[in-house]
Parts: sequence; C-alpha cells; structure tokens
Amino acid sequence: MHETPPPLTFEGVVGFGAQDAEDAAHFFEHTLGLPLGAEDGAMRFYQLSDDLSLMVDASGALAGEPPYLVFSTPDLTAAAEHFLQRGCAVRELPWATGAGFLARAPEGHTVCVVDEAVIGDGE
Repeated sequence: MHETPPPLTFEGVVGFGAQDAEDAAHFFEHTLGLPLGAEDGAMRFYQLSDDLSLMVDASGALAGEPPYLVFSTPDLTAAAEHFLQRGCAVRELPWATGAGFLARAPEGHTVCVVDEAVIGDGE
C-alpha cells in the first residue's frame, strides 16, 4: 500500500548560492537590478515576475552550487520522512534552522522544502 505523500506546493522559486549577503545584494540588486522582495536570515527572495521568484542562499554554504527547486509544506516532518523513505539524503537548511530542509536524491537532484509559513510571510 502506498502512503499519501505530504502536500508539497511548488513555489516557482529557483535557488542560487552566494558568498554572503553583501555579495548577493551587489550582484542581484545592483548588477541585475532586482528588487529585494523578502529576507529571512541568510535567505533572500527576489521577485522576477508575478509568479516567479529567485531565492538566494547568502550564507556562503552553497556558493557555486547548482540551482534547486523550492517547495513549501505545512508539515516539515512528514515531508522529510517522504524524502528519506525514497532514498534521499535530508539536511536542515543551513540558513534557516527549523524552517526547512534540502533533500538530495541519489541521482544528485536537490530540492528545498520550506515551512509554508516562511514563504507565506513575505517579510
């Protein structure tokens, strides 16, 4: 019997890693001219359109890492279990303790799952 996966909502966010907040601000705000939409710790959101945002991890931990998809969920524990049961490595977000995790499939695909309250806050 297959269990029902936790609700995951695609947030239309592409994530990138930056060296630090100053590096992110200089490139994404000054060079690209993108307005900062929201900020939570080292996580910065830049709105690209009405339906698409760019998430930048400015902690330095993921600088140079490839982009990943971001999903939100109302139940982080159930979502983490979902990925663990499917062979993914799960680790807490380095820039937002308790707010989400990164799940990396054995094939190398990485997704970010964030508590929906973090995404919905917008502040």
